[in-house]
Amino acid sequence: MSLRRRLAIGALGLFAALPAAAQQFAVGATYGWWNDIEGQFKLQNFHSPDWEGWVQTQLGDDVVVRAGYGWMRVTADNAGDTLTINGTPVTMPEYREKIQYLTVSVSYLLSQGPITSGLFGGVGGYGIRPDEVSPALDPYRDQRERVFGWHAGVEGDVRVYRGVSVMMRTTIHGILSTSNRTLLTASVGALYRF
Repeated sequence: MSLRRRLAIGALGLFAALPAAAQQFAVGATYGWWNDIEGQFKLQNFHSPDWEGWVQTQLGDDVVVRAGYGWMRVTADNAGDTLTINGTPVTMPEYREKIQYLTVSVSYLLSQGPITSGLFGGVGGYGIRPDEVSPALDPYRDQRERVFGWHAGVEGDVRVYRGVSVMMRTTIHGILSTSNRTLLTASVGALYRF
């Protein structure tokens, strides 16, 4: 069974096992920008896109459990690097890769009301699919792989109409791939509470 199916079944099982006393269900989606923060952080290094959608339920007064799916199109980890192949220096092209992810997270709400804010963290599965490069450079490009990872961040939303809120999130993704990517995303979107 694939990693994606295992995570989806696990998330569905988690939501099926939630107590009937859960107070609120919600769905949300965001669009954002990613920044590769492994070496250094610069504001001008934010690029798009990063898409994410999720379902969530609130347990008690201040805990939210969330299952999500997202994807981002990022610059490959070794794009632009100079490699030595058979004694000859070769520069890797500026290629990109698509990273898809399924996550399960828990958010602790710091404030609630018209303005809600919280801290969140969790685990997930990440699928990395690099673009094609020339056959001679193919062995040196980022690996196509499915790996685990973690994420953590801060979020806030402002209720604008009944159950509809405008949401902002900042997330760090630690992807435990061959190249161990660390990506920061900043995103905006909407949340609808039932």
